[in-house]
Amino acid sequence: MQQFATGVRDVGRGLAVLKSHPSLWKWLVAPAIVSLLLLIAAIVGIAHAVDPVIGWIAPHLPSWLATVAGTLLWLLVVVLLGTAGLFVFATVAGMIAGPFNELLSERVEEVLTGRPSPPFSLREFLHGAVLGIAHGIRRLASALVGVFVMIALGFVPVVGTIAAMLIGAWLVAGAASYDSYDAVLSRRTMAYGDKLAYLKRYRGRTFGLGLAVAGMLLVPGLNLIALGVGAAGATVAVIQLDARR
Repeated sequence: MQQFATGVRDVGRGLAVLKSHPSLWKWLVAPAIVSLLLLIAAIVGIAHAVDPVIGWIAPHLPSWLATVAGTLLWLLVVVLLGTAGLFVFATVAGMIAGPFNELLSERVEEVLTGRPSPPFSLREFLHGAVLGIAHGIRRLASALVGVFVMIALGFVPVVGTIAAMLIGAWLVAGAASYDSYDAVLSRRTMAYGDKLAYLKRYRGRTFGLGLAVAGMLLVPGLNLIALGVGAAGATVAVIQLDARR
């Protein structure tokens, strides 16, 4: 539990570094633009999907339930689609913004350690982008199973809905945790399996940061810089963990 709380505070540590070094904020611009465009796409997609989903579900309900379930069914579908959409948004935004977050992480590590960052290389930037997308697709494919389970459970009254919300929160926090730490771990040329092993080794701390970033994704305006702040916080955490090792 202590490590979980430390992970939550890592987000504040990353934000403090950004506040004390205003020059770093320019590295948040590209991830923020990516997040804004994907967020708009997610909202539009969910808005267009609600009515078709309800139209498919309603005929399968018992007649007595269909007469009283109108508003509740609409609310349930919106909540479940919103949770699933938030997970997909966090994963896809992390995949696309990953290379930019790596650059941000480099600068954060530079101001904290005093070690100069390597010169910018377009080749390395593109290589990191391709590798990040490949790893992101692997994560997305495996986690979509959890999304389908979440949506199916959501239509079980009370208990199933609560379980679906918990699974959704866990998925979003896991995606945010991976994307935040990926900004640091990819620069260390770690393989996909090694990244997952690192997150597992420090599960409490990494998941705490991911849950805090997931909470930021729910706040309008703040959600545009959430992944960048998470990358800064993860960089602070990795520097501390490396020093202890």
